[in-house]
Amino acid sequence: MKRIGILIDSLNCDKYLHDTVKELAQNGRVNLFFLLTIDGKPKQHWLKELISKLHTSGLLRFIELAFFDKLTQFEYRILSNSSSQLKAHSKLYNLSDYINNNLIHVKRTYSKSALFVRFSDDAINKIKALNLDLIIKGNARGIFQGAILRSAKQGIISFHHGDNRWNRGGPAAFWEVYLHKPSTGFIIQILTEELDGGSVIFRGEIPTRRTYTENLVNLYNESYPYLSKVILAYANSGYLPVAEDKVPYPELILKAPSIFQSIKYLLLTGLLLFRLGLNKKVFHKHERWSVAFIASKWQDAILRDGVQINNPSNRFFADPFVVTREGKTICYVEDFCYSRNKGCITAIELIDNKTYNILGPVIQEPFHMSFPYLFEYDNHLYMIPETHETNSIRLYKCVNFPLHWEYQKTLMNNVNTSDSMLFAHKERWWLFTNVAIKNSNDYDSQLFAYYTDHPLSEEWTPHKNNPLIFNSNIARNGGILDAGSDSPVRVRQKQGFASYGSGLTLAKIVDLSLSTYSEVEICEIVPHFYPRIKGCHHLFSNGRYTVFDYLRLEKSA
Repeated sequence: MKRIGILIDSLNCDKYLHDTVKELAQNGRVNLFFLLTIDGKPKQHWLKELISKLHTSGLLRFIELAFFDKLTQFEYRILSNSSSQLKAHSKLYNLSDYINNNLIHVKRTYSKSALFVRFSDDAINKIKALNLDLIIKGNARGIFQGAILRSAKQGIISFHHGDNRWNRGGPAAFWEVYLHKPSTGFIIQILTEELDGGSVIFRGEIPTRRTYTENLVNLYNESYPYLSKVILAYANSGYLPVAEDKVPYPELILKAPSIFQSIKYLLLTGLLLFRLGLNKKVFHKHERWSVAFIASKWQDAILRDGVQINNPSNRFFADPFVVTREGKTICYVEDFCYSRNKGCITAIELIDNKTYNILGPVIQEPFHMSFPYLFEYDNHLYMIPETHETNSIRLYKCVNFPLHWEYQKTLMNNVNTSDSMLFAHKERWWLFTNVAIKNSNDYDSQLFAYYTDHPLSEEWTPHKNNPLIFNSNIARNGGILDAGSDSPVRVRQKQGFASYGSGLTLAKIVDLSLSTYSEVEICEIVPHFYPRIKGCHHLFSNGRYTVFDYLRLEKSA
């Protein structure tokens, strides 16, 4: 059993740390010790503390920090009324239920700037006497320096909520929104003396939300489950993940914005929300996907020459997959109905290189369906459509091509996944799918893989390195090309700033084994092939036809 310390300033903490502690405490593989900090000198009177802060930061910086603080409080109050997740962000939870007499008080002192923290010799001796394997930096504030960093066998593990390759400092989740970055990163690191320059043992990137408040809450919600996963994996194996190689940091240390930057953020965010509301409420416009096809291999496809399939009224088509059997070429698509707010699977016959015929729905269920991925096995045609509302990956078989399909079985249960693809590679069958954590709808950020001996199996072994990818710009599946070959090509969705499906990249899978995975990008597809389109997120080919989708902002019917 591993001995894990948690450095805290208070037993009252946010839901994220509380949930992490709860999971660790209930697991049985770790023994938790709570290291509660106490200040090395008495707390100052509020007026003296205010004067000290003014003296340390200067009047202008003090005003800038106060202005940003009020701005973020104002934004949070407005947005939290419409989201239970945002409301939960500010609640405090108590850790007393998990103490079990393992509460140790440790004295700390602050530097003059109140940024850097050192612990007394007595505190260090107390911690070393516990013989801890690892320390978690919980809600303890400050930048740690000195012997505390070496007081446990593996050091101190901590989050930095930012991509430390360009973003060190803070505030967490702000600069990505301000700079309109498509993704917001986080790392789990073993702390060193260098600010946000520790040894990175886990890295993730999620889509950036449209406001600072939404981005911050989403970042915490998506990142914190991985802290307990890393620690429990360490408790099980005795090894932490191998740290990344370090690279030079070329940027300045970021800090809270100036008044000018705060006002600019407020104006840009207000303008964005105003435009979204204007399009929806005044101009009655909404985003609408469409599908097109071209009679060529994917390598030769000139997308601007693709034949656009007209969407039926009150519906749209997306996620096309194509197959040729029994002398017919059929494109299966997600068929989303606005009035029902859910999709089914529809068949479209591609008659020649210019004409098509919409045959109609072929699979309809009480739940939403999309991404009708096709594969052939033992001369039969199968489909694993996206059915995340069922928390399962379901298998359907075509019993009378092309219109009659029957549900066969559930390949995987109790999984929150989307956009699954199944293909043969080097004597195994592989299932690639996009996984979201519990109670999340972020299917853009993580790519997981599973393998088995045959595709109809209900026993799938997870890849050793899951998630293979944790990056919202390349993780989500958008189709696969040349499946079954030695070098299949994965189609990857790109997400823009606060926008879904802004483009595609194609990446060749160059290494796929039970313990390794790598892919190399070969090209990018940007949505310029038709007038006035703003996105594309799917491409597939059966060697005879290539099918793809695209996004437009259209007036509501």
